[in-house]
Amino acid sequence: MSISKKQLEQSFRDKSDVKLKDLVQLIEENFGFNVSLQRKDEQPTFTDEQKKRMPSVIFKDEGVLSQLQQAQKDRKDGISTYSDSEEEFAKLLNEVGNEK
Repeated sequence: MSISKKQLEQSFRDKSDVKLKDLVQLIEENFGFNVSLQRKDEQPTFTDEQKKRMPSVIFKDEGVLSQLQQAQKDRKDGISTYSDSEEEFAKLLNEVGNEK
């Protein structure tokens, strides 16, 4: 995704100063993203919608799935690297299976 310099200049041609809200609006309109900003020194907070989507995004990641498969294999071989609770680990694997 990109925007040309010409498009950028056209978007701000009537402005002597470009404000942060102008840049946010440009991003939202041209790229279809909802943009929220926070200061660097603030802790990141996730919206309820982001929190709801996280598990399915995480469990579609091949790296995460690979690590969980390795942890499951290790557990079968007697090496517990995920947690000491068989019940917790089984619950996680079940949740991952339901997310696919």
